[in-house]
Amino acid sequence: MYNNRWEYSEKSDVRKFISVIHVISLAVVLEFLLLRILPEIIYRLMRDFLALYSEIFESDFLYSFNLDEINYILFNIMIIISSLTTAFITGAFLILWLRKFTVKSDNYAGDKVSFSFSLKKFRLPGNTPALLILGVCIVQVSVFFHIIFTNILYYYFGVAQDPALSETPYFPQSVPGIIIFFITIVIIPAFAEEFIFRYVMLNSLKKYGNVFAITATSVFFGFAHASTRAFIYATAIGFFSAYFAVKTKSIWFSVILHATVNAASFCLQYLAASSIPDYLQNFIYFGFLTVISAVSCIYLIISAVKRKEITLDMPGNYVHIINKQKLIFFFNAASILFFVLVIIQSTKDYIIL
Repeated sequence: MYNNRWEYSEKSDVRKFISVIHVISLAVVLEFLLLRILPEIIYRLMRDFLALYSEIFESDFLYSFNLDEINYILFNIMIIISSLTTAFITGAFLILWLRKFTVKSDNYAGDKVSFSFSLKKFRLPGNTPALLILGVCIVQVSVFFHIIFTNILYYYFGVAQDPALSETPYFPQSVPGIIIFFITIVIIPAFAEEFIFRYVMLNSLKKYGNVFAITATSVFFGFAHASTRAFIYATAIGFFSAYFAVKTKSIWFSVILHATVNAASFCLQYLAASSIPDYLQNFIYFGFLTVISAVSCIYLIISAVKRKEITLDMPGNYVHIINKQKLIFFFNAASILFFVLVIIQSTKDYIIL
């Protein structure tokens, strides 16, 4: 009756899709909870360890640091351990259960691992430097949209951001502190988050269509940051990096892009916390915006003139699931729970005037 396997779906395909999307939804709930539970556990373990080995703090080396610096270094070490542990547990959960649901009877996977791209393939798109700048520009534009969003909340609903969020946080001043802070902000998220969202999740959903896979993982990625500011730019950059992960069949551009975006944020945070006069800070920041905007516009114009191909190839193991079913099962009990938890967490950033 059917000549093209890609034009219809069997009941087993639908059941398999339901299983996959439920496992992924449970994984983002697991990651959300772990990132809020593990830091407390690790903090207690570190506190007990330091209580047993308090003589470590009597060394001449540590006496050269002030108490705030030591506390900040320990805090960042706790964040690094929590992030890596969460990535390992969530990744293991996803891989084990997705293999159970998709590999055993998956006749369309093309291979035994059902992942269409691997960590071993180091592929970068053409004009990578320009694309990295475009990615940074996308984040800055998203920040602008967040400002519009907060102004709407304030002027029309009397809701404002918590003043505590605008307070200048402490930034490490020592070389070890800056290095650990850089690892925390730039290196760890680039590898841990890209592994979970762009490697495991995107790979697992790709056979149900590129658009669905990119959209679903980007929305989960945005919500996983648990704040409205981060949601806007994380979702936007999630679409951008997921597109090129599919395009290049490699996650390494996504990893480099993630690190670049976070490195830019790292530098801008230090700029804002520095003793440089405000007018000079603004001059540097707007100069930065001008450069990345100009490069991005030039790149987009050249790409349009050259009619650069932007369509994605259909995955070789494509399984047809109608869009209505994708939408229905995307909003399952686990994903709805995740969205609710994130919204509740995000409301803590705001106060009613």
